[in-house]
Amino acid sequence: MYKIGNHWVPSADARGKRNKAKLQKMYIQHNGSVEPLLMAFEKIREAYPNNEMSTKSAIDCGANVGSYTRELSKVFAKTYSFEPSRDTFACLERNVYEWDIYGRTHLYNAAVSDTRGYVGMGRDWGRLSITSRVKGRGDIPAIPLDSLGLNDLGFLKLDVEGFELAALKGATKMIKTSKPVVFMEVKPKEEAKSATPYAAQKYLLELGYEMVAEIGINRLYFPKQAMPHASSSASQ
Repeated sequence: MYKIGNHWVPSADARGKRNKAKLQKMYIQHNGSVEPLLMAFEKIREAYPNNEMSTKSAIDCGANVGSYTRELSKVFAKTYSFEPSRDTFACLERNVYEWDIYGRTHLYNAAVSDTRGYVGMGRDWGRLSITSRVKGRGDIPAIPLDSLGLNDLGFLKLDVEGFELAALKGATKMIKTSKPVVFMEVKPKEEAKSATPYAAQKYLLELGYEMVAEIGINRLYFPKQAMPHASSSASQ
């Protein structure tokens, strides 16, 4: 475990001067690269000026070391954060304690999927943002989000490296009941490893959602039934 600014990160991420320099830029200069999430919050407030996010829950899937979890905890009553990689989860847990937001967060060292099961983690040293990837069977729990039994979900963030479709299928009941805003990373090449490109987006549109913004590699979706003046975008 290695500390950069006020973030603990896996030691594997901090190997070499180049990676350390990138981490310093990410966690010190850019405060954990949370700008896309803050932009999403602005869009939500514009579309739903009377929305009381502070009374609702948020889910952070692919929480990494907790940058987004910290921001979500400032806005929502409760945040449920999922991170399958053990070394990354250890950093997430330590960060949440040191940031004094543990009372508002629930942490899960687990992956999210459409069924209960187990997955393994494979190393990917070429990526700075994640040092382990979900691969096949193993001993790390995978659970459907519907098992949380939430009925007050206001925000669902998905960054699960191509497994977004399975995550959405495992949250279908909750999505239909709570109609949360969805903030999802869309990478067609990554998604093609476990589904067809844009399959997660198509599934979400079938559930009555509309894409309202592209923020970098992320896309923001609002439920159509509660879209007062959000501008729509064509689906892929």
